[in-house]
Amino acid sequence: MEKSLAQPMPERDAEREQGCTGRTDKMTGIVKKIDAQGFGIIDGADGSKVPFIPSDVKNRHVLEPGQKVIFSVRRVKDQAFAENVIVMAERHNW
Repeated sequence: MEKSLAQPMPERDAEREQGCTGRTDKMTGIVKKIDAQGFGIIDGADGSKVPFIPSDVKNRHVLEPGQKVIFSVRRVKDQAFAENVIVMAERHNW
């Protein structure tokens, strides 16, 4: 029999040890506040307050309070964090 060379991925093991419970479906919300470094809070449509970091904002968009966004949620130790944050396009009915 050949030995398996597969090794567990350290970052995945670390996530398990830290209590990462995975991702949920997309959510919508409104940017509540954002600081000078780009860290902020989204008011989720479900009433939750979800923090985000600059690297989780996609399409190189600078977020501003009041903008509608769509995002995924990653949970670590029962704390939700926004990721893949995208500004929702406004629709015009012209």
